[in-house]
Amino acid sequence: MLTVELAQLHSNANGLPAEVRDGLEQLGRESAEIATDIQSLSHELHSARLDDLGLAPAMKGFCREFSEKQHVEIDFKSHDIPASLPPDIPLCLFRVLQEALHNSAKHSGAKRFEVRLWGAANEIYLTIRDSGAGFDSEAAKESRGIGLISMEERLKMVHGTFSIDSQHNRGTTIHARVPIDPIWNSLPATG
Repeated sequence: MLTVELAQLHSNANGLPAEVRDGLEQLGRESAEIATDIQSLSHELHSARLDDLGLAPAMKGFCREFSEKQHVEIDFKSHDIPASLPPDIPLCLFRVLQEALHNSAKHSGAKRFEVRLWGAANEIYLTIRDSGAGFDSEAAKESRGIGLISMEERLKMVHGTFSIDSQHNRGTTIHARVPIDPIWNSLPATG
């Protein structure tokens, strides 16, 4: 609505100084960009594919879309994921993947990422690895950013664990592990 109203205002601004018309045009572009970002964010908040396709296909699709948008390469592999899981576990792991890739693309300088998702012995594991700038793990523990805190807190809510391996100029690996109740693990595996 804001974008449409700004476009109408701009089209009726013929009698205004050029800098005012240019300002309206710039505001129109910025509001259109914000609308696109909000739409993209809303799709990321809850992926319908997560419900419809399952964890591994939803993650694979997200990795493909992310790599296209960010102009990076993501090698995604998964295996032995139970076909049915409590809904909070796939959502948690999906959010951890999103946050880890966004953080890594923003801070690492890497153009290639590796994502692994697998199930084993009543647990699901997720690793996200880059070969970028890395960071001082000790310093990160003291001044933890909201992204790291968010991932760790999400995993705690499903009784999971979170760890980071990072070395300066040698990249970073995010490790997530979530226990699965054996009743869920008795269902057929996918992905």
